[in-house]
Amino acid sequence: MKTPKLVVLHTANLHNAEFSQFIARFFEDFAGSGISLEADATFKELYESLNTKIPVYNKALEQVRAKEESKKISELDKVRDADVQALKDSIKPYRNAKTEAKQKAYHAIKLVLDGYKDVIKDTYEEETNRVKTLISTLKSAQYQAQVETLKIGEFLGELETSNTAFNELFSHRSLKDLQKEVYNVKGLRKELTDIYQKLSAYINANAQVKPDEFFVKTLEVLNNSRKYYADVLARRKAGGKPSAETVKGTGA
Repeated sequence: MKTPKLVVLHTANLHNAEFSQFIARFFEDFAGSGISLEADATFKELYESLNTKIPVYNKALEQVRAKEESKKISELDKVRDADVQALKDSIKPYRNAKTEAKQKAYHAIKLVLDGYKDVIKDTYEEETNRVKTLISTLKSAQYQAQVETLKIGEFLGELETSNTAFNELFSHRSLKDLQKEVYNVKGLRKELTDIYQKLSAYINANAQVKPDEFFVKTLEVLNNSRKYYADVLARRKAGGKPSAETVKGTGA
């Protein structure tokens, strides 16, 4: 039976998270294959080197996600701050209202809002809690009539929506504080890629020239994940058409 070739896979085209999943799948496939890691010293060294570095790479990805979330949190805070200001501005047209009802409503609501003049300068948690209190106060029975008189319910609703959106992301963020250690995702990925390429090239070369069960079976393990992600890339490129082609060569 002819020994299969290493499936071509351009790992550089995988997204960072996909690359991590690709390496993880290789480890899972190898662990479930029953192949002994002790069968070949060179393979074992490369395998263990890869296994040691992947957790560091995953930490780097967590840091990237945390930074992305921090940026999104900042954007949502700006939206919330704008809604706070919009609510404050919404009562200004009633400053010189002609009717007594509107004048009284204006002064009552302004008195409440004056207690939150610097709320947008608070810390994220403090602002979230204070805005919740502000919304709860203005939605209470005590101020229901004034809110309706000044027709500011829409502004109050917008603020409640943006405050909730902010709080949901902030409370479920991946990391409360960015890790002090700064990781180089690009550099770590290159290291992992180099080790993986050496490992796969070593197995492929030996499988082609040695009738050794270890190399042939390990090549099959390698190809399992390579076929899957080659198909992922093919579908992405072709707009959904599946294709995982095994051709001559080592891939990258």
